[in-house]
Amino acid sequence: MLRLRPAIFAAICLLLPCRAAFADTSAFATDGVPFLQKHCVSCHGKDKQKGDFALHEFRDDISVLRARKRWRDVVEMVRSGEMPPDDKPQPSAEEKRRFLASVAGVFAKADSGKPDPGRLTVRRLNRNEYNNTIRDLLHIEFRPADDFPSDDVGHGFDNIADVLTVSPVLMERYLDAADKIAAQAIPLSATTPPKRTMAAKFCEPASANVPQSKFRPFTASEKDAVKSGPINTPARIAADGEYIVRARLYAKSADGKPVRVALMLSGNALERPTPRQDIAKLDGVWLENLHGAQILTTAAIGAKSEQEAQLIETKVRHIAGVERIMLAAFKPQDGQPAPTIFVEFLEYEGPMDTRTAATKTLLTVTPGKSQAEQTREVLARFAVRAWRRPVTAEELDRLAKLVAYAMGHNDTWEEAMRRAVSAILASPKFVFRIEPDDQPQNPEPHPVDEFQLATRLSYFLWSSCPDDELLRLAAEKKLTANLDAQIKRMIADARADALTENFALQWLQLGRLATHSTDPKTFPNWKPELGRAMVEETRRFFGEIVRTDRSILDLLDGDFTWVNQRLAELYGIKSAGSFQKDEWKRVPLAGTQRGGLLTQASVLTVTSNPTRTSPVKRGKWILEQILGTPPPAPPPNVPSLDDSKRKELTGTFRQKLEQHRADPKCANCHAKMDAFGFALENFTGIGQWRDRDETGAAIDPSGKLGTGRIINGLADMKVLLRSRKQDFARCLTEKTLIYALGRGLDWYDEPTISRILFSLEKNDYRFTSLIGGIVKSPAFLMRRGAAQAEAQ
Repeated sequence: MLRLRPAIFAAICLLLPCRAAFADTSAFATDGVPFLQKHCVSCHGKDKQKGDFALHEFRDDISVLRARKRWRDVVEMVRSGEMPPDDKPQPSAEEKRRFLASVAGVFAKADSGKPDPGRLTVRRLNRNEYNNTIRDLLHIEFRPADDFPSDDVGHGFDNIADVLTVSPVLMERYLDAADKIAAQAIPLSATTPPKRTMAAKFCEPASANVPQSKFRPFTASEKDAVKSGPINTPARIAADGEYIVRARLYAKSADGKPVRVALMLSGNALERPTPRQDIAKLDGVWLENLHGAQILTTAAIGAKSEQEAQLIETKVRHIAGVERIMLAAFKPQDGQPAPTIFVEFLEYEGPMDTRTAATKTLLTVTPGKSQAEQTREVLARFAVRAWRRPVTAEELDRLAKLVAYAMGHNDTWEEAMRRAVSAILASPKFVFRIEPDDQPQNPEPHPVDEFQLATRLSYFLWSSCPDDELLRLAAEKKLTANLDAQIKRMIADARADALTENFALQWLQLGRLATHSTDPKTFPNWKPELGRAMVEETRRFFGEIVRTDRSILDLLDGDFTWVNQRLAELYGIKSAGSFQKDEWKRVPLAGTQRGGLLTQASVLTVTSNPTRTSPVKRGKWILEQILGTPPPAPPPNVPSLDDSKRKELTGTFRQKLEQHRADPKCANCHAKMDAFGFALENFTGIGQWRDRDETGAAIDPSGKLGTGRIINGLADMKVLLRSRKQDFARCLTEKTLIYALGRGLDWYDEPTISRILFSLEKNDYRFTSLIGGIVKSPAFLMRRGAAQAEAQ
């Protein structure tokens, strides 16, 4: 059946008398039901249900609304004259008009009423959300949810509230994970700052001629950099840390006076370098090519022997761009010869604060406060972020009492704080996204509070908890007014990769590639590494669509992709040139057979069988994931094409498929999908281009749809899909809305979908228009009123 397009449906509504938009509830019962009884139920009734669709049960407005998606097809079939079929009595023009008016009136009345945000179900964090939340809460690379049981999938996604149940095993894992996370976040034993010491004889400049004595000499008057210095060694000094830099040395000068030396840092991108005129006062050939240096400290070295060697040291705080530590002598004055410096080692120690990022995040306190006040400060700050909302005084009191009780039973403060952190993470307030209604008696739909909105937004775009900016805006009640700016900021953030990882790969069903097997004889170049590269191509391609706000239609036929060496060889893209290890390149596809998701190896492989392609699987995938028109389930007791016992099927694979679809029980569904699959037959079961199939026969990529439309290969199919861009936009909108809301869609979501589709068309189908339309929809911003919830 054809899908009724929104534009056609809108035109029908406009052509109807104005009263149709406000038809009373009896309009369908008066004009619609008699039409069905007279012209439809003989083929779509209790005893016979062609197309697996019955119409005899539709007797009122609500029954039509609940099957709204199917009713778009019904209306289109009647409007176009495709139904009733030609061999049946035909309705008069007036009967048809009144029927279409009654159905349009049902939809128009529903759409003009109060928005229905839909059913709200408490949703627990799934495994990805749990891991990401811990990462962003505590800044630790720890994935405790990897040990949790797998999440169930509903409507194609693993974040659907209705299927995210909690088993006894999962409850045990939550408690265990909370303890382990708290232990990682608050270590009980102090860690000694790391110290990295480089003996001078191993420092640079280096050569085989460097003396191997304990103290390495260098004299600036020498013309060889190895002998003149300054000596130096690489250093890894983080910009946000505090370090101590040291050197131990003695010196000999011609006049016996102390020798001035400088302990320095260097780096091409060094922050706050010392002016060049001051660096020019130092001696040594190595300095001639030095770009960027900072003198940390200078010292007069009076020691003249190993026994007297001096230790010089200085602190380094918050300097970015450090690559090396160096020791240089100042140029001698009054024509004196250059002194000789004898260096035992260069050393740096740090960072001096050895607390983990998680510990710093958790246990940073305001100096001068009592320990009890510091406890409440830490717990309040952490609980707000973990529970994604303000903490009540009662909740904070209970947590503080837990700490006090533990300390009263011989726990240290750190041990007691561990217990409190574990309690916060094991709480349902963390594990579940709970949205209590602050207006439970309000009969009308009303907005969720700003903190609930921040949580919905962050888990939609980041699969993680709100960050400080979202929580700040929520506390100031400014988030709703700044949604556009926040969407833009959040999509630009690296955490938005979760939208690709957790939405796109599930929508495209690419998770199955992890367990996909291929016949090694048929596809000898298949390797697991190639499978991972296929997924990475799609990940990078979709991610670019999101980040650069391209049109969603580029998903159908974008003229670029990303490849590594394995994929470039598989695709035969010679223009990509040579690759470094693990390198990925963005390559243009104009003038090639590829472009868009449908020609990516990930999609082509996951819709194939282990030994060959599958036009049926590929066609079904296009109907389901691209056009949103899934075929009905196959009739029972009909053997598949791959049934080894089906000896009656002979010839090429295409001929076998034609024999299979000749069965009247199979013909209807195959007519809808096979032509799409045939258009991709030039791609092998792992996505490589070919001109002949497995039997050696020339590929015939043409096919005819049930509508009579002939698809002459890949290019023609892309033209067809582009012409059905509203169908693709609707499909992607529905999939994204399901993912964002964590529930399936129902008839009351149709106004939201229609508004998003209108916005997409108006804004050239930009990806942010899709995201913005969802985030600013009643379904995302609001909750049902008490009267609505009771009625539903």
